[in-house]
Amino acid sequence: MTLTTSHLKSIVTISTLTLLAGCSSPAFDAENENSARNRGAAGGALLGATLGVLTGEPELAVKGAVAGGVTGGVAGSMKDLEDSRETKRTEILADGIKQDHRSEAEMRADELEAQIRIKELEQKLADMEAQQDEHLSDAS
Repeated sequence: MTLTTSHLKSIVTISTLTLLAGCSSPAFDAENENSARNRGAAGGALLGATLGVLTGEPELAVKGAVAGGVTGGVAGSMKDLEDSRETKRTEILADGIKQDHRSEAEMRADELEAQIRIKELEQKLADMEAQQDEHLSDAS
C-alpha cells in the first residue's frame, strides 16, 4: 500500500491532534517521574514527522516520526534519570543536615544552658512586674 498525500495529511493531522490532546494529560506533568521522556518522545515524533512531510515522501515522514520519537524518548529518559538522582542526593543531604550530631554531653550542656536562660528570663519578668506594681502603688 502506498501512502498518498491525502493519507499523509490525515496521519499528520491525527498525530498532531493526539499530541495536543496528550499535552493536557498527567503524562506531561512535572510530578510525573517520566515527564521528560514523554515530552521528548512526543516532541521528537512531531519533529521527525514534520521533517519527513517537508521532504514530500510519506514513508520518510513515518520513519522520521518513529526515529524522532525513540530519540526524544531516550534523551528524555536520561533527563528523568538525572533528575531522579539529583533529587535523591538532595534528600540525602537534607537528612544529613537535619540530624543532630552532638554528643550526649553536648546535648545535656545545651539543655542546661537553656534552662538557666529560662530561669534568668523568668527572674527578669518577675523584677519587671514588681517594678510595675511599685509604680502603680506610687501613682495611687
